[in-house]
Amino acid sequence: MLTMPDLPYHPARDLELRATYDTYVQTGVPLVKQNGTGSWYGELPGEGLTKAAGDDDPGSYLVASWMSHLTGSDSPYTGLRWVMALLCALPMLILPLTVARIYGRTRAGMAMLALPVLTWLTNGTLLVGTEYGLSDKVAVTAVYALYGLPASLIFLSLVLVAYAVTRRPGVRAAIAWTIVLVLLATFGNLLRSLSGAGIAMAAGVVWWVAWRGRLRWAVACAAAGVSVVAAFWLPGVVMDRIDAQRDPVVLTETSKLLDAHGTWHPLYLGLSYPQPLTGEPSTFGIEWSDEFGWMKAREVDPDVVVSSAEYDAIIKDLFLDEVRSAPIATLNLYLAKTLYTAKHFAGMIVVILAAIVVVWRRAGPHRERLRQVSAAAVPILLLGLVPPVLVMPMLYYYTELVAALAFLTALALGGLVWAISTLPSVVRVDERARTPQRLRLDDSMPGIGLAVVVPTRDGGGDLRQRLEALANRMTTHDEIVLVQHGASHATSRDLELMVAGWDLPARVVVVVSEPGLGNALRTGVLASSGARVLMGVDEASPDGGDIDSFATLDASVVLAVGSQRRPGRSRALAWWREALLHTDVDDSQGTYWVEGGWVRSFAAVSREDGPLWTTEMLVAAQRQGIEVREVPAPPRDAPSARDGGRRRRDAAVATWALWRLAVRRDDYAGQTWVDRGPSGSLPPAPA
Repeated sequence: MLTMPDLPYHPARDLELRATYDTYVQTGVPLVKQNGTGSWYGELPGEGLTKAAGDDDPGSYLVASWMSHLTGSDSPYTGLRWVMALLCALPMLILPLTVARIYGRTRAGMAMLALPVLTWLTNGTLLVGTEYGLSDKVAVTAVYALYGLPASLIFLSLVLVAYAVTRRPGVRAAIAWTIVLVLLATFGNLLRSLSGAGIAMAAGVVWWVAWRGRLRWAVACAAAGVSVVAAFWLPGVVMDRIDAQRDPVVLTETSKLLDAHGTWHPLYLGLSYPQPLTGEPSTFGIEWSDEFGWMKAREVDPDVVVSSAEYDAIIKDLFLDEVRSAPIATLNLYLAKTLYTAKHFAGMIVVILAAIVVVWRRAGPHRERLRQVSAAAVPILLLGLVPPVLVMPMLYYYTELVAALAFLTALALGGLVWAISTLPSVVRVDERARTPQRLRLDDSMPGIGLAVVVPTRDGGGDLRQRLEALANRMTTHDEIVLVQHGASHATSRDLELMVAGWDLPARVVVVVSEPGLGNALRTGVLASSGARVLMGVDEASPDGGDIDSFATLDASVVLAVGSQRRPGRSRALAWWREALLHTDVDDSQGTYWVEGGWVRSFAAVSREDGPLWTTEMLVAAQRQGIEVREVPAPPRDAPSARDGGRRRRDAAVATWALWRLAVRRDDYAGQTWVDRGPSGSLPPAPA
């Protein structure tokens, strides 16, 4: 965006913008110019300053002028390009997270990386939510900031509304979001008449989600109504402040000029369809030319000032006379414009309709969230039809439509990627359902209450002392599964000799796994026989203190984590885990207390081989709707210090593993590995 060349306004507007900008730099007074400079619309006799942009939407003129303080440029387009770039970038920063929350899938959010490409294929531009920079045979001048800025602002507002909805705001948050939306709508109305109305109406959606009590519809409608009123009142307040600065310095004759964009001139010229598009004459004999409108007005009053209130009244009468004289022809003309507009956006519409068919066939909570966020786009879509249908279906008049359709296309893309990419998961659910059944048929030695899985690499240090301390806290109905991974056969023999003379209550089982902590935990879990399994992620855990921490938990708990703040714990990695996996468990590298049947079912289908095996287990539990309890774990020293190079390497490996888990997290949805019985509680552990 910043490397794009300046996109000048149409000739008259370009002159007006430059004159307004230069005068502001010289005087510091906004929206004034030297009389006789700028656009030739609305010229007045006399010398001195006169109002600028009176017959145009003033927002982009104000933005260009105010940005001069930052850019120091001689050109007004430098500041406009910076603001345009900002408005295009901001929604893309939060759109992936928003879409991921709507569908509850990280892969749906990741699909937003492809949204610019899809937008280019369906609408001819990589910029999402705007047609800034586009041109065609009819709109020869590329779409410039006067139209691009409000489109990008609307798209940003829709993304913010969707983000707010997925956060399930309360009343206080709804008030804050309403204020934000009203301010954005005010800015939108200054940039382009009526473009802020849809933004303000979206506040009703936020209140619909936030209000939990009675009269939900009434509250939502009232919030939307108040927001719309405020969004139309505040631009008047802004213009009053600006008038207070410029009235003392402009010519008195400027009172004849309109203070806002004229309404009836574009509506009258809109009856010239299809002449500007195909060259064929209009049914009404009207030409798509400002000069044509001026000529018709001067036939009524030769002395009328263009852009004055008198001019607007004359054009209004001319327009209504044409409509009354041929109402059927007028209706057919507007219908033809509607079809032409639909054809222009056919690519986006096809993608949206395809997503509706595919996504809506899948039941789930995403349906309610989709209804809520899509509702915010409906008023903007309806308002967006007004300019192309009543005026002309050209690129310059698609401001609201392109923003709303781009937003719906983003939702459609996320939905299609989610729906298609999870189809293999549905097949794997059926395949995996058989594996846990086979495991339960051969599930274990009856009577084993607690199985403690202890992974070790070399069996050195104080391993025997720790095992003995652990066994002394256990009973004859418990077992310790000692898993040796990544060491030599000699180490295996040493471990077997170490436990050969074992005479403590809990029995010890020694097994060997492939290298890797995930392999060790999986092998140990599958070799266990307990109704409950306790395990840790390093050789310093678990210990007797962990048993005491978890023993007080209710029998219905399927999975609990002994969480602690570990030295050197990466906050960046924790944030990355939460963003990708949508888990709020504080420490996924603690100790674990798990129902035996469930964890053996998980171990049979798990994929991770390294330290993120336990994180995969957390994802599986949460995708199945299992509540994960966090229990304060007894503090312990870190098992060993690592050099910085190895830590960086481990962080890189963990980052990639988290991304891989995010893509596969849907694989565990829809599965049930625990039989809770009619009471909803797990079977009690053997005494």
